Amino acid sequence: MALITLLDAQLAFGHVPLLDHADFSLETQERVGLIGRNGAGKSSMLKILGGMEKPDDGSLQVQTGTRISYVAQEPILDADATVFIAVRAGLERVIGLIEEYCLGHGDLDAMQSEIETLDGWNWEQRVNETLQRLHLNPDAVVNTLSGGTKKRVALAQALVAQPDVLLLDEPTNHLDLDSIEWLEGLLVDFKGSIITITHDRSFLDNVATRIVELDRGKLMSYPGNFAAYLTQKEEH
Repeated sequence: MALITLLDAQLAFGHVPLLDHADFSLETQERVGLIGRNGAGKSSMLKILGGMEKPDDGSLQVQTGTRISYVAQEPILDADATVFIAVRAGLERVIGLIEEYCLGHGDLDAMQSEIETLDGWNWEQRVNETLQRLHLNPDAVVNTLSGGTKKRVALAQALVAQPDVLLLDEPTNHLDLDSIEWLEGLLVDFKGSIITITHDRSFLDNVATRIVELDRGKLMSYPGNFAAYLTQKEEH
């Protein structure tokens, strides 16, 4: 069963259709590259799939229990926070639950069950492991970081929640070549599913298992990476 299904979605910007009766589904362990010209509606579609925006019409179905993390093109982080605090924000929900549980508020059995489902008791260890994996200094202050390092902090914030689906809008922006290669390795090893918007063809060749093209409101799906997509386009 698909993790996320978008059915008959419609979205317009003024009189311009960005999604025109569009259908899309995301399977487990898929890495989808979402491509299309600037202004085609890719970022809007990504936000709809993440539940942050709604289409004008159509429906979004998300498999029960699916955890989705989203990393914006220009991540918004607390400038005065340390990297540890910024990454910990990705676990805000589970930390809040633990605090309520410790205060004895609400249905404690239900809370304990949810905390265990979210693997919440060892949240601090998870933050530290994620920081280590992404080569981040926990004590550094966000406003002293380069654009590329801030991008890694935002990625750590998303990954620490152990999502089933990772939504990435232009993840290679601000990254140098070494960082892009490192990110490619991280995403290929990621156990969940990914949808990424990027203009970086080499990145799509190394990461994507399927290309979805958004063109004038319509979605076309091509199995394989970007090179395979180009070959299939030529054949048609």
